[in-house]
Amino acid sequence: MTILYGYIFYYFSSLIGISVGYHRYFTHKSFSTPIFVEYLMLFLGLVCGGRSALTWAAVHRIHHSKSDTSEDPHSPIYKGAWKVLTSKWNVDYIPRKYISDLLKNKRMIFFHRYGKYIHLIYAIVMLAVSLEVFVIFVVMPYLLSWIGFGMLNYFAHKNGAPVDVPILNFIAPGEGWHNTHHKNPRATKLHRYDIAGWTIDLLQISKH
Repeated sequence: MTILYGYIFYYFSSLIGISVGYHRYFTHKSFSTPIFVEYLMLFLGLVCGGRSALTWAAVHRIHHSKSDTSEDPHSPIYKGAWKVLTSKWNVDYIPRKYISDLLKNKRMIFFHRYGKYIHLIYAIVMLAVSLEVFVIFVVMPYLLSWIGFGMLNYFAHKNGAPVDVPILNFIAPGEGWHNTHHKNPRATKLHRYDIAGWTIDLLQISKH
């Protein structure tokens, strides 16, 4: 049951933190939301191993700008399967143009500076409760995110172009319609069964 509970928590936290938060909100500014929801998305993004939302959004913007070229930070063709699958890619330098607007968001800057400490305190508290709680709420979301979004970056690009792979939604919620997303990056709903789009609607978040 530990694995099942861990997967359920991972799915919820990565849906809110990464897919809705880091991706559609902070990176693409697809919708607006109250400040307290921003804090929730930033925190859950940390829990899922997303690290800094600022750098995550910047790298993803570079990915869109340089998609499937030698400058794409996570191109399977140019970076290699191992780096993409294991999220081992990195960016040596982020041009300011990719983050100039994000630097104005005080919540993002706070989590950029102190996120690793917030995550560490969270992990210590979970471990203090029990080892099982630590596995469910710390280890599982971090590990599954590492695997799930690595698989997304690898399998959702084929022959030098983005493709839709709906089955990936089971491990990277709302992200399986990757080609559809590339065609319209600011869309809040990518498919009639897009759980991230449903979540935005259910939270009654106002769209631009």
